[in-house]
Amino acid sequence: MPPAVTLTAPHSPSRSRSVSQPIPEDAALDTLSPLKSTRSTVYRSQSSNSIRNASSTSHGSSAPTPNFRTTAKGRARSSSLVTVTEVGGDDPDNVVDRLGVGNNENADWVNAPGAWMIHPLLILLGKMLIDAIPGMTQDVSWTIVNLGYITVSFLIFHHNTGIPFESNLTSAGAYDDLTLWEQIDSGAQYTPSKKWLTSVPIGLFLISTHYTKYDYTLFCLNFAALIFVLFPKLPVLHRLRFHFAVPDTDGAPTPYASRPPSPFMDRSTKLPSSSS
Repeated sequence: MPPAVTLTAPHSPSRSRSVSQPIPEDAALDTLSPLKSTRSTVYRSQSSNSIRNASSTSHGSSAPTPNFRTTAKGRARSSSLVTVTEVGGDDPDNVVDRLGVGNNENADWVNAPGAWMIHPLLILLGKMLIDAIPGMTQDVSWTIVNLGYITVSFLIFHHNTGIPFESNLTSAGAYDDLTLWEQIDSGAQYTPSKKWLTSVPIGLFLISTHYTKYDYTLFCLNFAALIFVLFPKLPVLHRLRFHFAVPDTDGAPTPYASRPPSPFMDRSTKLPSSSS
């Protein structure tokens, strides 16, 4: 325990008083030094950089008090109805995973012998089955074949992602976000396989348009289906995803509260009930 210190102001005997409580040594030095500035608890809680900036801008003025209502600004909501994102980028992790897989058996079958001939064979088989239905006309039959082929090809080449018939341990998740069309020929454009897969629905559309005798309603239906399956085949849309009317979930929910919550009150803290 430090000894008790008696403080006596010079040339003022009437103001001398004795302090019975022990005073720390640094406090006594602060009291006895008239040239040393007093310590401020406000500046003690702030960093030296903020003090320096405040003193340089205000030129001796007092430090501004923080405004809790203007510190948190709400995030502007997105006005776009369509959001475009890119998947399967060329970052080093994805490139290493794809090189480690080697041959992608999920997409190499399109270059195998006989893979090109399976498309006209399936179309003819579907045409024969539909023609077997009693009362079926040629215009309706070709329209059903065209719509059926486009639907199946869209689901296989542009809807399903990843490698469905192989475990993730083999491919290390390198193709989880890519469709079969994006996996063909390692993503290269204008390859013979992709040219063939693009020409088949176009040829089927021309045949169906001829046999429907250029009916306006059936023509519009077949043409809309053709555009629907050719749109994701465009090179400019490679590895792009379109999301329609997706709510914005980035950042904190808006609107913000008018003031920050009290730091002294926790949700788990229960207020003491008043005794009756």
